[in-house]
Amino acid sequence: MTIVQDKAKLRQTVLAELKRQPPKSKLRKNKLVLEKLKRTPEFRKSMALMFYVAMSGEVDTKPLLLEVLREGREVAVPYVDRETNSLISVQIHNPEQDLHPGTYGILEPRSDLVCPFDINRLDLVLVPGIAFDRQGHRLGRGKGYYDRFLKTLPSHVRCFGLAFDFQVFKSVPTEDFDISVDRVIANDE
Repeated sequence: MTIVQDKAKLRQTVLAELKRQPPKSKLRKNKLVLEKLKRTPEFRKSMALMFYVAMSGEVDTKPLLLEVLREGREVAVPYVDRETNSLISVQIHNPEQDLHPGTYGILEPRSDLVCPFDINRLDLVLVPGIAFDRQGHRLGRGKGYYDRFLKTLPSHVRCFGLAFDFQVFKSVPTEDFDISVDRVIANDE
C-alpha cells in the first residue's frame, strides 16, 4: 500500500469509530481531554489562543473556548479562505453571534468579521486531527489547510493536538509536507 492509501484507510477506520462512540462516553472523554489541557503550563500562561471549532465526533473545544473568553483572554478560530486555499486565524468575542456554518459545514467566523489575527501574538494553537501519534505526527482530513497554516507560525507558538484515546497510535503515516504538533492531549495519558 502507498502512504496515500494508508492514510485513507486509517481515516476511514477512525472516522467510523468517532461515529460509533456512545454519547455518554464521548462526553466523559471530552471532559478529561479538556481538563488535561487546562493543567498544562502552556495553556495556563497563554493569553492568545487559537481554538478549532469541532466537527461531529471530534473533541469539542467549545466549553473551554467559552471559559477562556470569560477570563478575558483572546480567542481566534480558523476561517477557510477558498480563494487562496488557506486557513486564516480570526478573533472572535461571542461564538453564538460570530460563528456560522462555513466551508464544509464547519462553524467559522462570519465573513464580515474576517480580519487576520496577528499570528505573532498567538501563544497556543489547538489542532484537530483524525489520528495522531505520540511523536506529534498528525493525520488530518486530507485537505492540507492546517499543514499550510502551521508552517507559517512563529517558533514560540505551541501547537497541541486534541484526541480521544482511540485516535492515538504508535505511528501514523506521514509525508514530507505533513506538519507535526508539539504535543497530543488525549484522555488516556
